[in-house]
Amino acid sequence: MSTLQVCVVSDISRPVAAVWDKAAAFCAIAAWHPFIAESGPEAEPGPNGGLVRTLTTRDGETLQEELLSCDHVARRIRYAITDSPFPVSFYRAEILVSEKELADSCRITWTAEFEPENQADGPRLHRLFEDEVFRAGIHALASDPE
Repeated sequence: MSTLQVCVVSDISRPVAAVWDKAAAFCAIAAWHPFIAESGPEAEPGPNGGLVRTLTTRDGETLQEELLSCDHVARRIRYAITDSPFPVSFYRAEILVSEKELADSCRITWTAEFEPENQADGPRLHRLFEDEVFRAGIHALASDPE
C-alpha cells in the first residue's frame, strides 16, 4: 500500500488565539466544523493512551479519533482515526495554527497521511479529506464569530 498525503494551508483574518482555542478544544469540533453534527469524549483512552472523541457526521456516519498530542506553545494538535466508515488505515493528521505578521491574522496548516484500503479509492478519499474536511473546516474557522 502507498501512503497518501493531504495538505491544505490557508491564511485567514482571525486572531491566532481565537482560532487556536477552537482547534485545541478537541472534543468540541462539532461547535465549528460543518461536516460534524455531534462530538464528544469517550470515557476510555485510545490505543495510544490519548483522549478519544466520537464524531457523528451530518450524514449520520460515526467515527472515533484519538488525540495524540496537543502543544499549546506551538499551537499544534495531532490526532489519529481509530475507527471510521472511511476505507483508510494508519490515518494521522495535524492542525497547526501559526501567527502572521499582520495583527488579527493567522495561518492554518491541516495535514494528514493515510493508506487507502483500496488504491483505487485514493483520489476520492484525497478529495474528501482535502475539500469536505480540511477546506470546509478552515473556512468555518475563518468565518466563525468569536
